[in-house]
Amino acid sequence: MGDDMLVNHPLTEPRADFFDSRPLPPTVRDCALDFDVPTMVDVVVERCSTAVFTSHRSDEAFLERLRASVTQNAYALRDVLAGRVELEDVRLDQVLSFATVQVHLRIPQKSMQRSYRVSFLTQWELWTAHLRRHIERADLGRDEAADALGHLTRVILTYQDHVASRVAETYTRDYEALSRSRAHVRQNLVRDILRGEEARLTTSDLAILAYQTDAHHVAVLLPAMTEGAATQLADGLRVAAKAYQTLSYPLALTSNVVWLCRLEPWHAAGLAALCRVLTEIGVTASVSDPQTGMDGFRAALRQAQEVERVRAAWGLPHAPPVIRYADAGLEVLLLQNEALARNFVAAELGALAGNTTEAVRLRETLDASFRFGSHVAAAEYLQLHEHTVRNRLQKAEQLLGHSLQERRTELQVAIRLVRLLSEDS
Repeated sequence: MGDDMLVNHPLTEPRADFFDSRPLPPTVRDCALDFDVPTMVDVVVERCSTAVFTSHRSDEAFLERLRASVTQNAYALRDVLAGRVELEDVRLDQVLSFATVQVHLRIPQKSMQRSYRVSFLTQWELWTAHLRRHIERADLGRDEAADALGHLTRVILTYQDHVASRVAETYTRDYEALSRSRAHVRQNLVRDILRGEEARLTTSDLAILAYQTDAHHVAVLLPAMTEGAATQLADGLRVAAKAYQTLSYPLALTSNVVWLCRLEPWHAAGLAALCRVLTEIGVTASVSDPQTGMDGFRAALRQAQEVERVRAAWGLPHAPPVIRYADAGLEVLLLQNEALARNFVAAELGALAGNTTEAVRLRETLDASFRFGSHVAAAEYLQLHEHTVRNRLQKAEQLLGHSLQERRTELQVAIRLVRLLSEDS
């Protein structure tokens, strides 16, 4: 092939209109209008959350923002392909807002870019399959079909270039602004401590942190509170618990932890006041036991997270809004091995471990009897007649095959544990 032929080849000749956002040819444009956009959104969200955002898969607020971004992208691309809107007029507010979310969650830009590659590859696959079906139904000729498929690909790549460029600009701008903020620097320092990298912290770093890491800590995990609200709440908690300092750190979009430290060891009154305030204002919170020093700073968060896992297993309608590690320590321990926990419940409770109405009633009656120590007190608590309580306890003994006092401790533990082990978990 001669040099002049190579220069004039259409694939090597420079073209100003390489990125082509014209709608599909009229013969296939109408097929864009019956494309199943909601199904594509579901597929893209699932692939992105699985392949890219794995650490945020349980963050419902994050997934909601991801879905809003994907949905806006999907419908906008549909409208461009159908000729309903020009590329320059496409709305991207949800898309750009999600870029800002990723900045604040410290999601690397390479992860953000990969999510867009996954997204648009998925969209190209589904759109191509849809267009192929239309081509077959319309019995289009080979050249017309090839032109339609090629044009579809060019429009999708053009749209991707347009969106990715806008998103990258937003991410870079917000990241640079956040990097200059004191709050962002403080969050990076907390992240280093949680990773065990505190040895490299300088005196100025500790000054920016503004928190006594070698003091006595309590962590309060707030699973349904934004960062701004958690920061405001921290001051009130500090006053109520007579703590020395507080430190807030976002774990997810609507999940934050607040550490409170004291220079002297925590006492029962301070912890009680802390939990009382949390209860009075009606927030959901998991509270650690007091821990000391840098290792204790990390341990306090781990305890609060373990309590939160117990809450999730227990189920929100049944769990109290404020739970202390001291009150859930047994469940935390037993849930370290779910298989052993299930075997223990089955062995101790037998037929009483079931989800039948009778089994649940008998467990509730057993629990009340153990806690209050008498039929009369249990009946008053359950708002039942004393004879009803006595009959239920006799029925429980029959099903267990032994006296209730014979393995009282084991039965109490099993009853606490069965609440956390639902059949569908």
